[in-house]
Amino acid sequence: MSEPAISVAFFDSVHGLHGSARSGVAIVFEGDEPEVLAEPPVLAREGSGWRVGLAERAELVFEPISPEAKLSGARARLCRVRGRAGERQIDCLGTVTETRRPPAWRELDATRWISALFDSAHALLAYVRRPRGAAGHGEEWTVGWLLDDEDLLSVDEARLSTVYDGEGRQRSARLELWLPGEDLPRRLTGEAHAGVSLALEGLHVHAAVFGWRMDGREGAGAYELTVREEPAAA
Repeated sequence: MSEPAISVAFFDSVHGLHGSARSGVAIVFEGDEPEVLAEPPVLAREGSGWRVGLAERAELVFEPISPEAKLSGARARLCRVRGRAGERQIDCLGTVTETRRPPAWRELDATRWISALFDSAHALLAYVRRPRGAAGHGEEWTVGWLLDDEDLLSVDEARLSTVYDGEGRQRSARLELWLPGEDLPRRLTGEAHAGVSLALEGLHVHAAVFGWRMDGREGAGAYELTVREEPAAA
């Protein structure tokens, strides 16, 4: 069996420093300013976690602190992230995702990866797929997990509403999460604090750092929208 593809993200609101990395590409956000690093990231297993090098910008260790959330061919975990970025000492939350079955883009128009990290016992991880030719959010397939007081709860149904700018980039979002045995949904609202758009192997990727609010808590996370690039008309 081939090794899974690894992607990581971290969110240090104290220093206004956020970042994400996967094989071949890494992005660092200083406040609302994105930088796509010229050198590829170094991702290496270290004990039960991962050591991540981001060129000369940062050296970080991701240590999982939650059970695995299964997200359609991938498994994600909430992590404690420690290390350095320049002269700054980093101690924040992040995620590590291991993907063993990549998206089948011949069957999809778009995917969405959403994380909302509040503290070590409260977080949301969700993955959304839009099939080819789907008319809108109502036809998307969503899998989500809510970490609630350290219990990982499967989301029965997630309803996502997104507001975009004129370039199709996500600016704000609202989620309703329906959990087993609960009569009313849990609600999250979020807005983009920073973002960047990339073209990668026939895909357009809109990667945004979001601020999230839920049940009186405030946190940070990601909303990454990937859209298949349609061939130009003849």
